[in-house]
Amino acid sequence: MKNYINWAILAPGIIANSMAKAMEGSAKNDSRIRLYAVGSRDKERAAEFAKKWGFEKSYGSYEELLAAPEVDAVYICNPHAFHHESALACLNAGKHVLCEKPAGCNIGQLNEMIETAQKNNLFFMEAMWVAFNPCIKKVCEFVKNGGIGELKHIESRFCNRLPYDPKGRLWAPELAGGALLDLGIYNIFISTVVNGYNPIKNMTSNVKMYKNIDVWEDVNMTFENGVTANFQCACDRTAGSDTHDAIIFGTEGFITMENFFFAQKAEVHKFKNPWGNENEISQVIEHKFYVNGYEYELIHATDCILNGKTESNVHTFERSRELCTIMDSLRKDWGMVYPFEK
Repeated sequence: MKNYINWAILAPGIIANSMAKAMEGSAKNDSRIRLYAVGSRDKERAAEFAKKWGFEKSYGSYEELLAAPEVDAVYICNPHAFHHESALACLNAGKHVLCEKPAGCNIGQLNEMIETAQKNNLFFMEAMWVAFNPCIKKVCEFVKNGGIGELKHIESRFCNRLPYDPKGRLWAPELAGGALLDLGIYNIFISTVVNGYNPIKNMTSNVKMYKNIDVWEDVNMTFENGVTANFQCACDRTAGSDTHDAIIFGTEGFITMENFFFAQKAEVHKFKNPWGNENEISQVIEHKFYVNGYEYELIHATDCILNGKTESNVHTFERSRELCTIMDSLRKDWGMVYPFEK
């Protein structure tokens, strides 16, 4: 039985460097992870990326990459709008897939990707790296065990002020640009995972559109267990305060996480009086990354593949579908349809 996975990266863009770094760092101590190939539509770009990170092979087309029999699994990290096409091509070529979030731009795309993986008996997972973040997992366990009393409310902000770039991915409707799929998915995830994936009872939102993409939104969610959540995400402004932070409120205190989407530390604040206007840090929950945070989903996917699993038991198909359905619902309320969906 094979005891290693030849990993490939499809589309060596900005985010691919983060995964390549995780692969390089993990491979030093884990012989099951091998940096095998890079595929790009630009042969020179593929070669430069492969040399930079130590991949064995580089290919000047995705087709060449997928035709290579030695490639076992592919990390897909091109723009959202191409995930569906790329994932289907990989799965139909017999390759396992770790697909950058959001895996599908809508539930129809996502379902087809999952069904294709199941039909071909291949592993498929949305690369929701925060689902494997050790610090976030510790925070969720702490909340579940009553560390801040009864959970009441979750707030998060993921707001970036980016100059308008008509050629930029985030500003392009045809590339599924906007704040929600790129940033808001993290807000939705942290709200749902902290609350133990309790079903959403109702949801309201405000949105600002610019040139047919969502550049800012404010979303309120009420879960069936009564817990509420609020988040803001934006690509045209900061939030004023707590731009990338999350706060989890309970009856006995609250937890703060700076830069929650790659949190390595969380502070537990306990109320000092019944009014809650005074508090003190009673505990620090901390877990430093081994590499850069991407290694945890990589190691998990490698484990799953080597053990013959076709679905993660952490970030399951159901979890991916829940995230996608919530985003579909918000876009429907906003009347926001990507050109390729028309």
